[in-house]
Amino acid sequence: MQGKRLSVKYFVQGDFTFDLAVLVPILQRWIQQHAVEGLLIDVVDYKHVHQGPGVILIGHEGDYSFDLRDGRPGLLYTRKRALQGALADDLRLALRLAAEAGRKLEAEPSLSGVRFNYDEAEIRLLDRLNAPNTPETFESLRSVLQMVAGDWYQTGAVSVDAIEPDTRKPLTVRIAVSQESVVS
Repeated sequence: MQGKRLSVKYFVQGDFTFDLAVLVPILQRWIQQHAVEGLLIDVVDYKHVHQGPGVILIGHEGDYSFDLRDGRPGLLYTRKRALQGALADDLRLALRLAAEAGRKLEAEPSLSGVRFNYDEAEIRLLDRLNAPNTPETFESLRSVLQMVAGDWYQTGAVSVDAIEPDTRKPLTVRIAVSQESVVS
């Protein structure tokens, strides 16, 4: 499958105790300092949207956001430009970029010690034309997803599960490791 767009989300461990407004100057500083990969453009504040996109760092190739969707806050990286490599390479890139951004947020003193759970990731294949949310699509991609998850989580038993039953929504996969992992 040659996808067009995908996203990776690492969820917050426990509760977060900071006001999302503190993210705006942090992400604006990231633009100025080129703190994460890609051409960074602007910061958009959607914290007023219930269980919405939160605060987004808009980039040319991809966006980074502190996402509140489905009541599970987390760091979301969305690759929005056409992907160039094989699905496995593109997934590895997105997992890495999301993890690097998460670690940078964890290092921010004004975020009250926020931590992300890197032992679980939610992957959405946002190209519903080339990757419809069907059991057949998931089965055709399962081996690639399992390989990437196994490479990413170097220890522990890795699970790969389709988690979005609504075929009108993007194919959504949860990858998780059952024990403390070592991330590539």
